[in-house]
Amino acid sequence: MTEIIESMLEMSGMPERILGLLAGVSMVVCLLSGCQPESARLPDSFDEEKVKEKAMCSIDHFNARDYQGILDMGCQEMKEFITAEEFAEQCDPMLDKRGKFREIKKTVFLSSKDKKKDAEYGGTVMVGDYENGRITYHIMFDENMEMVEFLVQ
Repeated sequence: MTEIIESMLEMSGMPERILGLLAGVSMVVCLLSGCQPESARLPDSFDEEKVKEKAMCSIDHFNARDYQGILDMGCQEMKEFITAEEFAEQCDPMLDKRGKFREIKKTVFLSSKDKKKDAEYGGTVMVGDYENGRITYHIMFDENMEMVEFLVQ
């Protein structure tokens, strides 16, 4: 019986579940710190084209497996949270499974505000089409256009 359970766990996409769990934990931390979603549009201080361009740059790094490139775009807290090696452990299996990147199918812009810090954040959710499925990106930036969040599902 134990062998059956172990084989089911191996086949059930555990790396993707771990990424989902990390995404959930990140969102909970964000909510607990006072950062709450405001709307499905960018704050006035953000430029839509600049957000889209920076988000695409981070997705290009991701698809090239240049995880250090993603971290270099991030704020200090992001750099302290995860290493490029940990990123690779979590993301390489997802990229292996999805295959070659084709295009971004959908883009939605977001805003959130940290009321404790009186800071606004702007970002995007983008759906990437790959040979063998899709990857959804949730990417947020602070007012200095430093990445504060890069989540994949």
